[in-house]
Amino acid sequence: MLSVLALLLLSNPLVQTPPPAQKPPVAEKKVEKKKEEKPKKEVKPKVQKPKKQIERPIATLETAKGTIQIELEPTEAPVAVSNFINLAQRGFYDGLTFHRIEADLVQGGDPAGNGTGGPGYTIPYEQNRGLKNTKGVIGMARGPERDSAGSQFYILKRDVPGFDLNGYTLLGRVTVGQDVLEKLALGDKITHISVTVPSSYKPRPFGPTHSAEPQALFYPNLPEDAASRTYSRTVKVKIAVSVTGGVDVNLTQGSGDEEIDDAILEAIRQWQWQPALKNGQPVAQTLEFVYDLATHSRRVGGKE
Repeated sequence: MLSVLALLLLSNPLVQTPPPAQKPPVAEKKVEKKKEEKPKKEVKPKVQKPKKQIERPIATLETAKGTIQIELEPTEAPVAVSNFINLAQRGFYDGLTFHRIEADLVQGGDPAGNGTGGPGYTIPYEQNRGLKNTKGVIGMARGPERDSAGSQFYILKRDVPGFDLNGYTLLGRVTVGQDVLEKLALGDKITHISVTVPSSYKPRPFGPTHSAEPQALFYPNLPEDAASRTYSRTVKVKIAVSVTGGVDVNLTQGSGDEEIDDAILEAIRQWQWQPALKNGQPVAQTLEFVYDLATHSRRVGGKE
């Protein structure tokens, strides 16, 4: 009976067996294309750039015994170097003597010629970091006080380490002509000092500041009969003083006597001048002098 029933069920078209389960389609694997490897750039070895050479002012000191070349060090003593360059460019050192010659050093730069003179001002002491008192080094000579240097300098023939304890400002070293130092004798002259200054160099301003001043005065050679003449005792003169101390003299108010006025102008033209300084740098200046013929006194009437 059961077998008959089963047969009927199988033969009945209304009863269907479910279709066999179908497997999900297999997704095709994507084949990733390998990226083309770019050729590696050649790594060039780094080329070491040469260190930039620091340009320094070069002073050339000429003497009858030979030439000495000095490399100045503004980073060691900016004020002393500025001062030295200024004096050299003004011709201050030309004709001055080496007034001190010893086994260890030579010294010069004194307009008095005996170790007591200077430019009319002093500069501050500067503490050196790299320079020492060794052979060929140039330093500023000074008095008992550290801030008393002006124009005098010394150059060492050999190492003098004891000087490092005494507070001298050092401003450079000899690069050519060390042998010339051994030839110098007492009284030998500095013919000329020229300085080559690089465009990168900037001078360091420093005090003092003062007006131009006459260093040597000459009185006018008046006519013998001047006392019997009629003239005004007050004369005004305009004097333009250059950075080197040269002067241009002009009469702005005369005495009324042409011969007397000419005598006054001639005398003033012979005066020796120290130029004006502004922050330690020489500058041109025009002054007006009121000259008193009766007392031969003078006073500054005005500045321009």
